[in-house]
Amino acid sequence: MIYLYLAADEYLAAERIAAHKASLGDPEMASLNMAELAGAAATPSTVMAETSMMPFLSERRLVVVRGMLDALDKRMGLSKSTESAAYQEAAQLLANLHTIPDTCILVLVDNSVDKRRGLWKGFVQPASGDRPERKIDGLDALIKAKVIEAEVLATPDPKTLPGWLQARARARNIAIEGGAVAVLCDFVGGNLRQLDNELEKLALYADGRPITPQDVRAMVSDASEEMIWNLTDALAQRQPAKAMQALRELQRNDQNPIGMLSAIARQYRMLIEIKSVMAAGQSNKFDIAKQLGYAAFPVEKAMRLVNQYTFDELEQAMERLLEADVAMKTGSDQNTEIDVLVAELSVRQRRQPARAA
Repeated sequence: MIYLYLAADEYLAAERIAAHKASLGDPEMASLNMAELAGAAATPSTVMAETSMMPFLSERRLVVVRGMLDALDKRMGLSKSTESAAYQEAAQLLANLHTIPDTCILVLVDNSVDKRRGLWKGFVQPASGDRPERKIDGLDALIKAKVIEAEVLATPDPKTLPGWLQARARARNIAIEGGAVAVLCDFVGGNLRQLDNELEKLALYADGRPITPQDVRAMVSDASEEMIWNLTDALAQRQPAKAMQALRELQRNDQNPIGMLSAIARQYRMLIEIKSVMAAGQSNKFDIAKQLGYAAFPVEKAMRLVNQYTFDELEQAMERLLEADVAMKTGSDQNTEIDVLVAELSVRQRRQPARAA
């Protein structure tokens, strides 16, 4: 059987491949009957050679090929003729996929294939010498003919990620509150491997009771991000006492001054990015998160704060952070420097534009 995994999330693809490997039987024998091809080794010729090999003391052999279709599709897109080497290789692959023996499981793991091009739609090879014109069926036709089983394994987007995590918890008989699911997804984002690991860790911590949002904040490594946002929020609201309280909470959490400075700078950079996107007319937190590559949690936080600043203020804050960074790395007492920085940023007033003479 041939499996095609498109837009393949690393974790989801690894799960599918592990299941295919388990289907081979004895793990020791399975390792002798598995081949993985990627990069320069992943060519139609090598793939067909690997799939034609008979399994050793097993009923089936597993061949996993990563990125071959992506690379071939791009080469075909750059080709000016269907007689190019890229089209010749595509014809070799597509015409022979249906001949792969039942003793082989072929798994193709790729990002995307352009559905406007020949690899997906198929193409016609012109007659050449003694060879007549022939039509080559593309991936689409092979999928419809059930030669290939295709599945999109994309990372869930921020809207569907909580549902994915909730389903994963149910499948493992792990009780987790809806609020905890939301907080965990916000903290970790779309890293499915980390989400799965955190879920297992939280289940052990909860010891049979439902996982709560408080558990997530206490146990998930990225929970310190929320404390940084508490500090950033206090700075934006010009609340020195609240800002210093948030700073002390970070210090009690063993955050070193350089680490806190970097985290604060990261939040201000994010505020600048999100303010720019919002100024261009974008207002949906999920769309902004996807566009900028952030999790929904920090985007939602930043969207509530950006109106507290002008672009000039944000740039001034970044300049002050740079000054503090230099001072910390050239002999100043780091704890004193971070205290002074937070005090200054929390009381800094907006600069009035200069009046015209």
